Amino acid sequence: MPSAPQRVQIVDTGPKGNKPTVIVGVPEAGLVGTIASSYLVEQLKLEERGFIDSDLMPPVMVVHSSVVRYPLHIFGKGNLIVVLSEVPLVGRLAVEVSKEVAAWAKSLKADRVVGISGAPSNEREQTQGDGKSAVVGVGNDQESIEAVKASGALPFEDGVISGFYASLMKYCTRDQQSAVVLLAESLAQFPDPGAAVSIIDSLNKLLSLKVDTKPLVQEAEGIRLRTRELMQQTQQAQQQPGATSGGSAYR
Repeated sequence: MPSAPQRVQIVDTGPKGNKPTVIVGVPEAGLVGTIASSYLVEQLKLEERGFIDSDLMPPVMVVHSSVVRYPLHIFGKGNLIVVLSEVPLVGRLAVEVSKEVAAWAKSLKADRVVGISGAPSNEREQTQGDGKSAVVGVGNDQESIEAVKASGALPFEDGVISGFYASLMKYCTRDQQSAVVLLAESLAQFPDPGAAVSIIDSLNKLLSLKVDTKPLVQEAEGIRLRTRELMQQTQQAQQQPGATSGGSAYR
């Protein structure tokens, strides 16, 4: 008989302890989570400490500096861990990955899980992604709500979130793992580095980081060109039957 499909495997060779903060960035609206996470890894010189794999993943490997790598990476240094996906996570894959990430963060005694993403915005479309954007945040307990305030994000008081980050918050709440999601108003169908800048500004406040965003602003056009294919893949994946587009609706 064929073996049962492997749902999700997290391979983490990094040190345990230190009550880390786990930042999670996956491709959704404007690729905000992926762009911001990649920039954090680069600027903070985080080391690759593992990967996430599943039989549900598309048959894709990524190549960096001629080395083949899994497309769902884990980076870290000290008490900061970044989970970065270079492939869209939708449908059952999004559910299973978010479930395992929440449980893994709990096993690490993580101080907090921080999801970062974009929220499609008409105002952002009108400016064609020019400049920074507003950031809203939601938490799953009182401490995380206070963390949202500390980040300078506006409170996400009423509405819904959907897609991977909704699932991540669901399972963090189930596992009693403190978590927040920060959403920057973003373009829906094009990469939005400006929205990623706004997310990093919020993370700087929330986590007392000192990440300079000027290079990200200067590299914005190059980032848009490099990430066009991933944006197209993300849109196609979200249009598949059973997929739910990520983002938010609030008032």
